[in-house]
This record gives sequence, structure tokens and C-alpha cells, in this order.
Amino acid sequence: MLLKLKHIFIIAIIICLSNFSSSFGQGQDKSVVFSGRVVADRSSEFLPNAYVFNPQSGRGTLTDDFGNFSLYVYPGDSVVFSYVGYKKKYYIIPRTNDFSHVATIFMTEDSKLLAEVKIYPYRTEDEFKKAFLDMKLENEAGRRALAKNLEQSKLNVLAMRAGLSGAGNFRNFSDQMTYAATNRGFYQSPVMALTNPFAWMNFIKSIKNGDLKRDDYKKAYEDAPTEGISRQKFLKEQKTGN
Repeated sequence: MLLKLKHIFIIAIIICLSNFSSSFGQGQDKSVVFSGRVVADRSSEFLPNAYVFNPQSGRGTLTDDFGNFSLYVYPGDSVVFSYVGYKKKYYIIPRTNDFSHVATIFMTEDSKLLAEVKIYPYRTEDEFKKAFLDMKLENEAGRRALAKNLEQSKLNVLAMRAGLSGAGNFRNFSDQMTYAATNRGFYQSPVMALTNPFAWMNFIKSIKNGDLKRDDYKKAYEDAPTEGISRQKFLKEQKTGN
């Protein structure tokens, strides 16, 4: 038992002496003002509020808005720099006789690839289908009225009742002018028709054939729809024979 106590006492003395020697050796070194700037490695962007910590002395500080910092250290100390989204940086203070040390600390981005996570608001596909079918859109009454007014049958009726637009009138006038210019060479005045023996011959021939008594031309006027009638009503009258 006494032997164990001796060993413990000797070990405690050795530990105390080592601590005293290390503190005495550090006391011989003069403190150094370590200052500099913390920037990003790729973009050289200032990193504000980066944490600068000296584990040997337990002191630390934060960088300002421009990444600048200042801290009292001793030669040989290892200073740790940390910033969110960047890897930790270790910097060892060189052993020199200078009272200050300046350095620029470049921090490297810490890129981490996370696994893909899919978030669904419904547990099963059936729940999603039911919720989708039961979903009510905003202004549902207006949407129903819009769909009703845009039915193809109603659009066809409106198109038949509507008159020609400005472009349609211009196109009709252009077609008439083109037709008149094309058939200008076949036009004859009434005077020329009366003095034309071939016209008289065709007229006498049509009288002998009874062409003047034929009333086939009236059927075309009977078949033509009246003005303002709708397509549905016209087709209905054709089916009934009215």
C-alpha cells in the first residue's frame, strides 16, 4: 500500500514539474499581436463573423464585416479558423522576434453531397387522387360560365350570325375587283348584243326549246336560308321538309 502511494506521489510531482516548465517556457516567449483577414479561397470574398480561436490560451475573437481580426498569441501556437460552409483552417504562429504577425487566411468551401429526400403530403397514391378530385379552384362559378360560353356549338352559331369584319369586307371587295378584271374581255354591252346575229340565233333557239317557260331557277331561291337563321334551325327545317 505504501509502495502504491509512493508511485502516485512521484507521478504527481513529475506532472507538476512538467506543467511548471511548460508555463515557464511559454512565459519566456513574448506575446505577439496576430492580425489579418479571412477570405474565401475561390472568390476572395471577405468572410465576416468568422471564428478565430487559440486552443493553447483559450482565447478567441470574431472577424469584422470586412473579415479583419486581431488576437494576442504566442509563437508556436496553432490558431483555428472556422466558418459556416467552409473547412476548418489551422495556422501555426512562426517563432520570430517580431511583436506582430500579419497573414491572410484562405478558407476552402466544404461541399457535402446530401442524399435525395422526397417529401409527399399524402401517404398513398389513392389519398392524392381523392384530394385532387375534391379540390375546389378559386372562382369556380366563373370557370364554369367561361367553359359554357366557349363551347364549340355556341361559337359556330355566333360565327354564322356575325357579319363580315373589316378584313372580310376588304377581301370580298378585292375578289369582286379581281373577277371583274379577269372577265373584262367577255363583257358585251346591250347594243352589241342586239346587233349580234349569233345572239339572236341563240335567243330564237331557246324560245323554241321552251327555256323561257322553265322555273328551275326559283328552286335556288327556295333552298337558300333566310337571313338571320341559325345553323341548327336550318338543318332542322331541312330534316322536317318545311
